[in-house]
This record gives sequence, structure tokens and C-alpha cells, in this order.
Amino acid sequence: MALTPFCFSWWCALFCLLAAPVLAENPPNIIVVMADDHGQWALGSYGLAGIDTPNIDYLANEGVLFENAMSPAPVCSAARASFHTGKMPSQHGVHDFLSEAEEYDADWLAGETLLAERLQQLGYRTALIGKWHATTNSKLPQPGFDRWLSYDPYKAGWANQYAHSGTVSFSNDGDELSFTGVQARFLSEQTIRFIDESGEQPFFISLNFTEPHAPFAGLPERLVDRYRPIATRLVRAGGASDLPDRGARTRVPADHAEQMAQYLAAVSLLDEQVGRLLDALQGRDLLDNTLLVYTADHGLLVGQYGLYGKTNATNPANFYEETIRIPLIVHAPSGTMRGMQSRGELVDLLDLHATVLDFASDGDADTSYGPGRSLRTLLEGERSTGWREVQFAERGNLRMVSDGRWKLVREYGKNMHDAPIDRWYDLAHPFGERVSVDLPAAPVRGRLMTELERFFDQYETEAHSGRLIWDQPAPNARMQDDLDAY
Repeated sequence: MALTPFCFSWWCALFCLLAAPVLAENPPNIIVVMADDHGQWALGSYGLAGIDTPNIDYLANEGVLFENAMSPAPVCSAARASFHTGKMPSQHGVHDFLSEAEEYDADWLAGETLLAERLQQLGYRTALIGKWHATTNSKLPQPGFDRWLSYDPYKAGWANQYAHSGTVSFSNDGDELSFTGVQARFLSEQTIRFIDESGEQPFFISLNFTEPHAPFAGLPERLVDRYRPIATRLVRAGGASDLPDRGARTRVPADHAEQMAQYLAAVSLLDEQVGRLLDALQGRDLLDNTLLVYTADHGLLVGQYGLYGKTNATNPANFYEETIRIPLIVHAPSGTMRGMQSRGELVDLLDLHATVLDFASDGDADTSYGPGRSLRTLLEGERSTGWREVQFAERGNLRMVSDGRWKLVREYGKNMHDAPIDRWYDLAHPFGERVSVDLPAAPVRGRLMTELERFFDQYETEAHSGRLIWDQPAPNARMQDDLDAY
């Protein structure tokens, strides 16, 4: 029997209704606070005595602290692209730091569906506030965001976004906006404003501070002065490793004590913003239905091994624990979290991506496009018996796998027929990662090598693979050449 136009329209409407993502009953609000270059080591809740971070420590005490959280790609753009896509760099193609210049614009993340887009489909009102940096243009609003407050590099230059105080040029939904003052406070204020404007609609906010990223200058004097007397006791100058540095700018500077004090002050400034968010949520009776996360894109070396920088502080790139380990502290909605927990599982930003979607969809989201796994059962306090036992990361033509004791860093050459260079580290060795070590026993060696190959066989595409970095657009294509220049 032929369908009448009315029946056909009715069936189409029904099909669209059934196919559309369904908003969970009483869906939680979601705020992911991502710091920039904040190493896990630089927090009181992770064991650094002397740093003043009472609000983040409170969040960790009341919520869930992940002791072994790591970055899948310890460089800004690659890590952020991984969080927003849920994929490894060898899947999405962003392997290096992307400067905001036309020569770097290769339509990064074309064809990818961003986390914010998926959340919009689930009925969320979404915002990007602060640093974007997953593609080359912060001024243009990206797909999936109802609110876009990032930076305008064309107004005052690319480095302006890292001014901790003074005048910063922003992109206000694509329009020019200047702010003078302490940048982190402004971003917090804008976040709270977005919360108030969301009404009854659930919100997702990706709040990205540029602290504690360099320059280590311009932080509030009231905070810096607190750390000057103790800065060099927390991380003293000195140290070395068997990886060559990349020149004077990556070595410990003469004013290490001052720069360290500024770095720690930046962390305390972020801590104050976390406190403001907690107060705003509690005062609006939203805290019990909000997934609030504090994390970072990757870690940083501020004197360790005699180095300043991250993975690109050395040639070849490093995957030191201080570089890859990040804070990951989660406060989940009431009834979905067993508070006052510390979890020892190996987790990363891809798991956070999957967790956000799990909460937003009430467990109905498909995240099989990437390796991330929802942390929800861990947050609920379940005893984990099947979690992964190794962690992966990559940086261009280098890949890492670690089981928490042994770490393999594999470096692929430009000639695909050449055997890769393997460096092994024993994290239990008295020298730690200052020197690579002889091969571990055959069973350990075989297991980690097999795990590494198996993982990237599943989570890489030929067009974006780090093994083919020289065939990709700038800066990926220049990555090794740039390293070789130092």
C-alpha cells in the first residue's frame, strides 16, 4: 500500500525522533578545567609539600584522585586535539605544537567530530573558554560550541594569550575583545556568566587556562612572594640525563628560583579559580549535579634533569614521568561517585573524553572510535579487575609504552626499512630516567613490544601515522628536521 504524503511525513518524523540522541533524565552539567603545562608533581594532593593549593586539594579529598593519569601526547596541540576528538595523534593527525600562522594551516581535524558537537547532539549548551590550540586558528569559533571565548592572535600576536596579567586580546564569538587585568580571573568570571545564561539547559564548559605555561613572569606578586623563600627547596637547580638538551633555552636558567616561584604562583592562581567555581556551583545549588574535572594537557620540567620544557626539551623527545604525568581530579554528581577515593589505574585524556560522553548520555554513547574507556565504574568505587595494564603516548615518530615499572620509548627512522631505536627505562632504578638501561628480561621485553605494536595497529591511520611524520604538512613534516637543528 502506498503511503500518503501525511503518512510519509509522519514516518519520517518518527524515524528522526528515534534516531536522534536522547537526552538523559536529569543530565549532569559538565565542566572540564584544563591547565596548561601543569605537571602532576606540582600539586599538594600529589605530594608536593610547600605548595598552597587548598581548593584543588579539597576537590581531590572530596572527589576522586587518579594517581597514574597521563597525557597521550605530551605537547599542547596534540594533547588537546586528542581530548576533543577522543583519538590518538596517529588517528587525528596533530603531532606538534601548532602556531597560529597560515603556513601551519592544513585544515587540521577536518572530518573529525569534536566532543562539543557530540554533546550538542545530546542537548547540551556548550562553551570553549580560554585556550583552544588544537588547530591553528583560535579566533574562529570551532564546530560544536555555542559560546566561543578564545584568543585573537591577529590583534596582538600569538604570544599575547600567555600574558598572565595586563591586556589580552580575545575572540568573543569571532569578534575582537580586549581585557586588562588578571586573565585567569576574567576566564572564571566568563565561565560563571555562561552558567547563569544556560537556564534549565545542561551545560558543557571546556575551561582552559594558560597558567602555569611560560612566561614565568607577571603572576600576582602576593602569590609569587609566598614562594620565593622556598622555591629552590621544592625543585633545586642541577641534574642531567643521557638525552641531549635542545640548547640554552631548555637548560635551567640563572634565575631559576624566581621562575620557579612564578610557576608555583601560577598554580596557586588556578587553585583560586577552582575555589570560585566550587562556590559558584554550590551557591546555585548545582554542585551535586555537575561533573567537575581538574586536569592538564601534559606535564612540564622546571629544573628536573637540568631541563626546562616538556617533551621537546630534549633531542630526541622525552617521555619523562614529569612530562607525561598530569593531575586528574574528578568530582562527580551525587550518587555517581564514591568520594574520598584515590585510584591507581593507568588513565589518560582519552578516558576523560569517554567519561564525559558516558555521563552526558547515561551510558549510551559509542566511543569505539578511540581507545578511551569511561572512568565511571572507577568513580563509583568499583574494584577494578580488568583495567589496562600499560599506558601509551606518542610524539611524532616516537612512541611510548609503560607498565609503571618498565618503559619503552621507540624511535622510528625516516626509512621505513630501518629497524627502530629502542630505549628502555627502569623506573625502579636508583637513577630513574636519568639513564636508559640494558634490555629487561625477555618476557617483559616481548610483552611491552607486542603491546605497543598491537595498540598502534588499531589506533593509527596511514594518512596521520607518526611513523610517516615526514610526509605530513608543517609543522609535522619539519618536526625531526627542527630537532636535528639543535
